[in-house]
Amino acid sequence: MAKEKEVILETGEKIESIGPWRIAWRRFRTNKVAMAGLIIFVLIVLSVIFIPMILNVDMYDYNFDIKNLKPSSEYLLGTDEQGRDVFFRLFLGGRISILVGVIAALLTVILGCVIGGVAGYYGGRIDNILMRFSEIIYSLPFTPMIIAVSASMLWVPQTQKMYVVAGLIGALSWPGLARLVRGQILTLREREFMQACEALGINDFSKIFKHLLPNVLNLVIVNATLTMASAILTEAGLSFLGMGVVAPTPSWGNLMELARQAAVFKNYPWQWIPAGVMCLLTVISINLIGEGLRDAFDPKELN
Repeated sequence: MAKEKEVILETGEKIESIGPWRIAWRRFRTNKVAMAGLIIFVLIVLSVIFIPMILNVDMYDYNFDIKNLKPSSEYLLGTDEQGRDVFFRLFLGGRISILVGVIAALLTVILGCVIGGVAGYYGGRIDNILMRFSEIIYSLPFTPMIIAVSASMLWVPQTQKMYVVAGLIGALSWPGLARLVRGQILTLREREFMQACEALGINDFSKIFKHLLPNVLNLVIVNATLTMASAILTEAGLSFLGMGVVAPTPSWGNLMELARQAAVFKNYPWQWIPAGVMCLLTVISINLIGEGLRDAFDPKELN
């Protein structure tokens, strides 16, 4: 991807050329829907970081004398059946759900870029082996595999279950990105700048990770945002089924899981509806950001 540079006119006047990253940012800023998604997501992230810190409540605080209280000035979203502050657990659970999404997206990006980059650069037998391996992973039933593996890991401490869930999601989500990266690398490796790298004697590692992959970074960023949204939904679904993050560690999924109890679903909606709303807003905002980035980085528009 070309870098920004300074252009000197014949008159001696200096003007700054606009690089593709700045063009993409300007296009993203003009997309009101994408900007709205970005603002909502930033507000949610700041809330889940700072509100639990401000409230300074222990997630293991139980007080059965105040269980199932309705929302009030003291407990903004009421309390649950064990007397815990739902407002505090909502935002603390947001930390867990978003962290799972971030870890899964990072793992997907790392595996997808490395495997796709190596396959695309070397081609031949290496490409064939890596792509057949990615097809095997891609053909595995995603949700049943995660449920089965997560349920079988009984030796994992419950407080660490979120890392297992995030790792499983990331480990099964990379093949799509790997194939996209491979396709781009196959085209880029024939470009003139790669011939210059060959003439300079640059090693293969630098060619792949310093010259080829940076040119597909826009594709990777878009894919990472959409993977993060998918991971948050997957974690919520697993926790709802009791296969993901489990109490007392809160997440939006296991907070919504309370609705499986008929009494809670009917009589105490403040215990599960806020988690569903927050999960919905977060996923929608991330998807809006992803769509905005996809439009902003569209090569047909970067001119």
